[in-house]
Amino acid sequence: MQDKAQTALDQIITPSEIVKQHPDKFTKPQITWLLRNRHKNGLEESGAVFMVGRKFYINVPKFTAWLLSQNS
Repeated sequence: MQDKAQTALDQIITPSEIVKQHPDKFTKPQITWLLRNRHKNGLEESGAVFMVGRKFYINVPKFTAWLLSQNS
């Protein structure tokens, strides 16, 4: 797992940015559902998402690793 000190700031994006950067992969409702269920789906435990105040952020390398681990 990637150490927090090794994560570059440009690897931290908002949910809206991930939808904008990858519209072929994600919709806003999909990301919202994933964030709402982060406690159940493992996103929070993986460190892929976190909140500062009331705003969500996504650690892209950890999110990618989490996504690739979802073999259902």
